[in-house]
Amino acid sequence: MALPNHLAIDIRTDDPLALSIKKKLESSATFQSRTTDRTVAIFRVPSHIRERHKNFYEPRLVSIGPYHRGSERLKCMEEQKLEYVKKMLYENPDVTLDDYLAVLRKLEPAAQRCYYEKFYMDSDEFVEMLLYDACFIIQLVVNWSFPDDDIVYDISWNIPLIKSDLLMLENQIPFFVLQNVFQLYSTRSDDTSDLISPSSTEPMSPDSEFDKVSLSEDSEPDKASLFDVLVEFLQHGNETFQVPEQDNNYDHLLDFYYQCYMRTQEFPMKRRKKFLPLKITIPKVFPIISSIRRLTMRRRLQMVMRKPRMISCATELQEAGITFKKADSKSIFNVHFSNGVLRIPYTPIEEATRPQIMNLIAFEQCSGQKHKPLSSYAVFMDCIVNTSRDVLILQQNEIIENKLADEKAAAEFFNQLRYCIYLDYEDHHLAELFKNVKKYCDSSWQKYRAKLYRDYFSNPWSIISFIAGIVLLLLTFLQTFYTVMPYYRPSH
Repeated sequence: MALPNHLAIDIRTDDPLALSIKKKLESSATFQSRTTDRTVAIFRVPSHIRERHKNFYEPRLVSIGPYHRGSERLKCMEEQKLEYVKKMLYENPDVTLDDYLAVLRKLEPAAQRCYYEKFYMDSDEFVEMLLYDACFIIQLVVNWSFPDDDIVYDISWNIPLIKSDLLMLENQIPFFVLQNVFQLYSTRSDDTSDLISPSSTEPMSPDSEFDKVSLSEDSEPDKASLFDVLVEFLQHGNETFQVPEQDNNYDHLLDFYYQCYMRTQEFPMKRRKKFLPLKITIPKVFPIISSIRRLTMRRRLQMVMRKPRMISCATELQEAGITFKKADSKSIFNVHFSNGVLRIPYTPIEEATRPQIMNLIAFEQCSGQKHKPLSSYAVFMDCIVNTSRDVLILQQNEIIENKLADEKAAAEFFNQLRYCIYLDYEDHHLAELFKNVKKYCDSSWQKYRAKLYRDYFSNPWSIISFIAGIVLLLLTFLQTFYTVMPYYRPSH
């Protein structure tokens, strides 16, 4: 049940403690309204997780949004934000600074409600932050698609670090702010009234913003859409990038990037299996005993049907007779297991991708996605990769491309991903695959077949020895046969 925006707390005494609590409760109504009027989309990583992996969750070069604003180590890019604002005003003199501020002031209430954690900024400071941050992101991606004299791009390490910062969970501004500012920047008309309804603070429809315009060498910045320049910027150097749907309603830039992973995979809403009442013949005179027995049998049935939380590592799976093959899919979620063959899509791993994946997982943990496909994939990879030997098995089958220092670093890469994951092991994206793999490995026949292959067919010399042994056994049998036969069939 949603609480009203202004809740009056009634107290009947002059107790100082009661008055103090009343004041806190009434002041917290503003925060409650932010969580009910609009779905919260910009969260913070829990402190115990952030403290352990600060480099993955805290920006290193540029602050976006209120959570890290004012940090001393990020002040370098604050001057660059001002340069980008000046450049946008210069490139489109039809739109003034007043126009940008007028639109952002209308968007301010909706933008404030997007943040989960309360922050302390007055209205003017918040609008100023939205202007600087939105202009920075827009000008950065526009300059990527349409190269210009930009000192940010002149320093080689800037772009990888900035791209990583822009894709952090705590370093976001609402996507509809980017849409409106970009629309202002790209318009060539004095009439900006159609950008946002004066009577509403809801974001404009993405359909009006994401009309696809193909980029070419002759394209002009004002003829390309926000969708175009974002795709051009984010897909560079990403071999598994998939262009997301243009008509999606994105929460922020990290959500936009998350949809690139979801692009080629649909996740149907699965329902939990309901256990039917068990038919047990017990006299009605013992209703309590009947209920206890029914509950005990149901729990036993649940234990039998429960899906496994873990599967063995790649080395043990291979010893159990499972073959690894590279799947013909660009989506990392298309992991399949059938007839002893585990097909896993190709995944390149490098240091730059670690913070991106960890923030995508953190966003998925906050987003309410039911089956958590990326979290499920991370748990799966953590299970099958424990040691350097497991990494080598996946490398030999072209499933992963290791761009880290060595196989040990690659194993640590996958083991770290699981640290912040909370998963329903009964109902996640790869739960059924876990069950099928475990069932296959527990089969006695599969174990014996795998042992036979490992002992006698694992290399050419073993195969030659096995064949020689069979031939020798056959010759011995024939020699014995022809030696014994004359006793039973004497010649006449």
